[in-house]
Amino acid sequence: MMITMVRWRKILWRAPMLALVLGFMACGKDGAPTPDPDPPGNGGGDDVTAENVTYTNFVGVLLQSKCSMCHAGSGEGTPYWTFSGYNSVKDNIDRINDAVIVRRIMPKTGSLSTRERELLKAWIDKGAPQ
Repeated sequence: MMITMVRWRKILWRAPMLALVLGFMACGKDGAPTPDPDPPGNGGGDDVTAENVTYTNFVGVLLQSKCSMCHAGSGEGTPYWTFSGYNSVKDNIDRINDAVIVRRIMPKTGSLSTRERELLKAWIDKGAPQ
């Protein structure tokens, strides 16, 4: 009787886990890639393009949300660069370009979408307009 009870508990525990796994597997089963989330700034969406990207409508919000946790205040990245607005970004644009666009070592979480990288690169290539 004891062995049967142990097996029954295993079955009861595995059934919800199996349902959960199958539920996740069913998501996106058509093979279509998951689209990148809208980038921050100016409401996201299609409002910001490579042609009109600026610090004000996109880059400032992006850097605030993705970089300031380490590169502001007493964050671990402040010895390398401290984010404190447009001038700090403009003064360190070559370092930011190298770390984020060229070598892709920042942010450490790797949390920039393809679209965010493309817009950031377009902004840098345009001379980093405010």
